[in-house]
Amino acid sequence: MIKAPTSFIQRIKFIGPSIIVTGSIVGSGSIALSPLLGAATGFALLWWLLLSLWSKPLIQAEISRYVIATNQTFLESFSDMPGPKTNLNGKQASWLVWFMFIGVIPSVAGMGGLAGAVAEAGHLMIPMLSTEIWVATACFITWFILYLGTYQTLERILLGMVFFFSVVTLIIAISMQSTPYAISSPQIIGGFTFSFPFEHAALALAVFGFTGISYGEIMAYTYWCLEKGYAKHNGDQNEIKAWIKVMQTDVWATVFFVTIGTLPFFLLGAAVLNTLGLYPPPEGDIIQTLLNMFTTILGTWAKWFFIPLAFFVLFSTLLSGTAAFTRTISDYLISIGLVVEKENTRIRLIKIIAFVIPLFSAIAYFLLPNPITLLLIAGIWAALGLPIINIGALYLTSKLSEDLQPKSTTKIILWVTLILQISMAMLI
Repeated sequence: MIKAPTSFIQRIKFIGPSIIVTGSIVGSGSIALSPLLGAATGFALLWWLLLSLWSKPLIQAEISRYVIATNQTFLESFSDMPGPKTNLNGKQASWLVWFMFIGVIPSVAGMGGLAGAVAEAGHLMIPMLSTEIWVATACFITWFILYLGTYQTLERILLGMVFFFSVVTLIIAISMQSTPYAISSPQIIGGFTFSFPFEHAALALAVFGFTGISYGEIMAYTYWCLEKGYAKHNGDQNEIKAWIKVMQTDVWATVFFVTIGTLPFFLLGAAVLNTLGLYPPPEGDIIQTLLNMFTTILGTWAKWFFIPLAFFVLFSTLLSGTAAFTRTISDYLISIGLVVEKENTRIRLIKIIAFVIPLFSAIAYFLLPNPITLLLIAGIWAALGLPIINIGALYLTSKLSEDLQPKSTTKIILWVTLILQISMAMLI
């Protein structure tokens, strides 16, 4: 058993789950929805985007605190929540677990939207292959990679492209200051007047649900923490506290990565797409619309720079999201009692789900071939699920011994965040 690091420098060496989660975040939410929010509202909802990026990691950290302290999975933890419970094959599952299980359906719709965005980028690269063929190809390759078990190697490669793409976008956002689309101080200040254009409430709510770390990624993050070894402490209180600090350092890394990976896209959308009047995207084509952010600033040559990078970034998100689904859905089926756990049950389930999710994602796209609509469905559901996760964080951490519980200020912030989330849910 590896002892928990005690210094900040040592903790940095154990950062990992945040890197994997970043692979899923810098994709549909950052590349697609955040610039569309800027295109629709200009700078008015800059405050909203930052709230989305910076408020949810606290919930992520507190749920992970409980998972690390108890060495339970996310769903095992939520099965302890009060209220009606089912009992199948000796497994108790709370109504909240069933509620989240039902949420797999709109989440898969979002994966269909993501596959569609990947396909649009692929079609622009190789026009002789139709968007439909690209959807089928992307979903097949996703299954094949995960089935072979080579995902982790590919993740490291693609994550480098995600980081590179985000840094390039940040550089372009800075370069924009020397063009007619330069961002002025009044525009930035206007982004903090806390105005809210209600005609774009559905898009704003989807952005809140899908940018930064969504409730599905909060859930997935806990599994990556377990696989990283943060819960290997044998119940020693000092070890638990040390691993919690490692996790908190990792969460701060998440905040940093998602901010630099999302904010530039919003700024480009607000400065360029909004000025050009490109919302809603003509014919629903996300990639072709987003391409204008690069070509307007750099010139037409940027098309051959943007499209391949967008393809790989979105494809890495499709991979990351599917990999997360293989773990969470496996845990759903076992925790609810629909599948009896035996030796290697989870491994076999992961292989099966790695095939089922890309298949259903492709079906979702073929039934509703509009990536924006599919992403909006998933994003809105993700926003509606956040209060559930927040309530879980408050309840579960209160069950820990007093010296492992979060500080009073953290609890107050969680309560304030919960009230905000419930208020947002009422926008629907």
